[in-house]
Order: sequence, then C-alpha cells, then structure tokens
Amino acid sequence: MKIIFLIMGVFLLSACSNTNNSLFSLKAIAPKVNLENFQLVKLGLSEQVYRLRLHIKNPNSFPLPIQNLTYQLFINDKSFAKGLSNKSVVIPALGEGYLETDVSSNLADVVQGWGQWFSLAKQSLDYKIKGSIGVTSFAIPFPFQYSDKVDLQLIK
Repeated sequence: MKIIFLIMGVFLLSACSNTNNSLFSLKAIAPKVNLENFQLVKLGLSEQVYRLRLHIKNPNSFPLPIQNLTYQLFINDKSFAKGLSNKSVVIPALGEGYLETDVSSNLADVVQGWGQWFSLAKQSLDYKIKGSIGVTSFAIPFPFQYSDKVDLQLIK
C-alpha cells in the first residue's frame, strides 16, 4: 500500500512540474489607456480641476487589479496637468473598463498660453497623456502613453 502512495506521489509531482509554472510566471502585456472624456469640474483663480475618464483595455488572459495610476496631460506638447489616482478598479481578462480621476492645473500656467489657445480656435489641438499603472501582484508599474488630436470648431 505504501508503494502505491509513493508512486502516486511521484506522478503528482511530475505532473505539477510540467505545467510551466503558469501561475508563478505570468507575463503581462501593458494595458492600453486612452483619454475618453475631459471636463472642467471647478474653475478658481489659482486652480482648475478637471475630470478625466480613462478607457483601459486589458490584452491579458487574466484580470488586472489596478491599485494606482500616475499620469501627466500635455496639450500641444506643453505640460497641462499632473495627477495621481489611488482608486482601485479591476479590468477583466481580455476586457475593458473605465477609471475616472480628477486632475488640477494652475491658472497662471494656462493663462500664459492663452495667446496660443485663441490662435488655435479654428484649428485642432494635440494632446498626450502618459504615465504608469500600478497593478496588484506586479512589482513594476506598467507605463502607458496615448496621443490624439481634437478638432476645435469654436469660431467660424
């Protein structure tokens, strides 16, 4: 009887060694992050607060439990705002989700570029958001960067 248990134990150990240790060696692909929405929440003399809605796509076959996000928003290659979010969200395997976060900017920095802003009123605006996503159980955060262009039709 002891020999049967010994043989079964050897088979179980050999079966476990052939699983490629998939649970212990997850190789994750960085999620895709783009800016879905950008709106002014608060307008003050020294500070403005904007709400960003980020669309996150998970290309991995396992869920991504996001624990934090740091980012910087650029408009026409100029730094516009920086932010940090500690909101937790789980993006399903091969799925997508959203994260809303608030970011603030300084009025002095925005006013400094107003001449350029008004000259762009009939043109388009380039923006870029870049940063990193901290995921539970991964020591190194995933970097991301997304760029796009918005047409401005303010003045006709």
